[in-house]
Amino acid sequence: MKIFDELITDAQGLVDPLIARRCAFDPAKAAREGEPNELILRRDMAFELGEGSFPSVSLTAVTQDPSLVPEDAVFVCGPDLGEIRGDCAFARVTVLRTDDIFEKGDQAAYALIKSMEVKKFEVSPRGYMMRPSALTNREQVRVSKKAVKAGLDFQSVGNLLIKKYRENRHVLAAAIYFVTLPNAPYAALDSLADRTNVLVATLNHALADVSMNCRACEWKPVCDAVDGMKELHQRAAAQH
Repeated sequence: MKIFDELITDAQGLVDPLIARRCAFDPAKAAREGEPNELILRRDMAFELGEGSFPSVSLTAVTQDPSLVPEDAVFVCGPDLGEIRGDCAFARVTVLRTDDIFEKGDQAAYALIKSMEVKKFEVSPRGYMMRPSALTNREQVRVSKKAVKAGLDFQSVGNLLIKKYRENRHVLAAAIYFVTLPNAPYAALDSLADRTNVLVATLNHALADVSMNCRACEWKPVCDAVDGMKELHQRAAAQH
């Protein structure tokens, strides 16, 4: 299924020219986990990534194409945590390569996509307080002074995230991009994140209402534009 592949290609086209450092996945270098819902007060923080007055984007998408995610890796696009001196813009783009998640049925595939999407609410690197929004594409992060002094960097945070994603047996590889450049294309990434949300909503709609009249459906333009969406709908209808 290639539902997200064009979107992923667009996102990688935006961030690939910005890459300053590529880090191979090494679970031994993963950040230590802190307490769930760790609270970092302003007096204890070094800076906040994606603070309210700055752009902030979180985007997660899945693919089965090995060329899009050949192996686990972390990409740093801009200053790393030890180089940042104040609040700044921030984006995290996560691309997961999976096996055939539709093998056990489309509803199971949708549930798996949603479970991977909400993984960001479950990971707590020590000294790195992630504050993703459930209503928007924003993801703000408070980083503690103590963590920065101890050498916390995006490689260790990314390694922990990949380690957690890889606990799911369907996830074969993960690529995580951290963006902190002041003039990165945050608006374009946010637009792609919106498209991701629409695709997931369309997927759920197609599975929940397979007897719908496509000509009258508000999601028809999305299905027409995305390779694989019609195939998915037809297959779901055939199963009922």
